[in-house]
Parts: sequence; C-alpha cells; structure tokens
Amino acid sequence: MIERYQAESAINYGSKMLFENLPELMKPQKAAGVLGISVKTIYDWKYRGQTRNIPSDLFIKINRSLYIRTDALRRWVISNN
Repeated sequence: MIERYQAESAINYGSKMLFENLPELMKPQKAAGVLGISVKTIYDWKYRGQTRNIPSDLFIKINRSLYIRTDALRRWVISNN
C-alpha cells in the first residue's frame, strides 16, 4: 500500500514538473513536443476524442486555430497515470 502511494506521488510530482512554466493555452505543435507525441496524434484526439475518452474541455478554437488548455491536459495526464 505504501509503495503504491509513493509511486502515485512520484507520478503526480513528475507530471507537475512537466507542466511547469507553460502557458495556459498551447498550439498542437507545442503540446506534441511537451508530450513527446506527433501533432497528428493531437488532431486525432480532437476529432476522435469521444471514442478515446478525451476531456471535452481539452481543446478550444480561437480565430479558426486550435489550442490546447494546459490545465485540462495536466489533469488528464495525471488521471491516466
């Protein structure tokens, strides 16, 4: 039980460090770089998100450009680890 708690704490700490000093909104290219995934995967999340349990508040469109909400991304990453 203690080992599991320590592992969860390490994951949460690592996730917080990953998202430190990032803007509130990120373009897909920046988010892909932070997460170490392709930009195509980010767009796949956007347009196929309902089948992959992607949070509905993860994305926002401003002037026809797609942005990712950093706080929603952080919550989602932490909850999946």
